[in-house]
Amino acid sequence: MTLQRHTLFDRLTTVHRPDCALFADGPLPAQVMGPDDLALRLGSETSGRYADACRPVFEDLRRVVGQLAGLMILAQLTASSDVSSLAELESCRQRWTAAGERIAALTAPDALAPHREQIVAAHAFSGLALGTFSELRPRGDNEAAFDVISRHVRRAYAHLSAATAEKAGLAMVDLSHACCSCGR
Repeated sequence: MTLQRHTLFDRLTTVHRPDCALFADGPLPAQVMGPDDLALRLGSETSGRYADACRPVFEDLRRVVGQLAGLMILAQLTASSDVSSLAELESCRQRWTAAGERIAALTAPDALAPHREQIVAAHAFSGLALGTFSELRPRGDNEAAFDVISRHVRRAYAHLSAATAEKAGLAMVDLSHACCSCGR
């Protein structure tokens, strides 16, 4: 038990950059041009409308990713599966569902299809992480489930980061120096 806590402490206190090799399985998503940059380049009102419609989706997904990471750390530190019954997880699930509904209605101009694909992927991976919380077992070894949650959260974060467009109001919180920047 002491060894497990020591290992968890080491993981939580190790600082990694968001693009470190431990951050995600496979290659990181490619950075895509943001809606406002593309609108300036193409002079498109459609791109501007897409950026406006994308902001609340991006904000919801950013919050979902943050909530999932926090809930995972809470579950690990307390060695508890009770996180799956917390109101915060249900709130996260509702926000994720609402984001999915808005994504379904989000139409991107052809030039912004890669941007929308990054948003869709962030939603999909955060949904996979969200679903894995139900696999946590009371007083059981949940390391495998935590690994899956962590992998999906990191991947969702990577896709959302790839869709960052600060001029369009789509900015991530910089966690590069946070103790939980790699989630594990």
